Amino acid sequence: MAVCNSLPSMRRHWFVGLSLLSVALTAVLGVLLWYSAERYSLSAVSEQIQWLKPLAGATRLLLIGLLAAIWPRLVDLAVQYGQVDTTARPRLVALRWRVVVWLLIIELLIGQDLINRFLQAAGGPVA
Repeated sequence: MAVCNSLPSMRRHWFVGLSLLSVALTAVLGVLLWYSAERYSLSAVSEQIQWLKPLAGATRLLLIGLLAAIWPRLVDLAVQYGQVDTTARPRLVALRWRVVVWLLIIELLIGQDLINRFLQAAGGPVA
């Protein structure tokens, strides 16, 4: 019974912690971009961003692969902490590939800008 009482507190702790982490990362990135824009010309900053795009895409694909690899362990942790019923475990493990495929589709369409590349190849308007 004590485990059930601590779950909302644990969820709140993770939510607050991850929210603070995202705010801190956003602030650090904003300061870095501000510093770069102040110190360098906008064309130099644009070149740096173009240089980092493949690295960011590779990082996103690596994270999607990592999610696919550790998905069963995450489901086991959810079952262990009582957040998921043991009868739902097989269904959740089976959902792994559906989630991974959707993340890859989103990455191709948005992250790799597949729609814009397709429109360029077709000779259509490019935004």
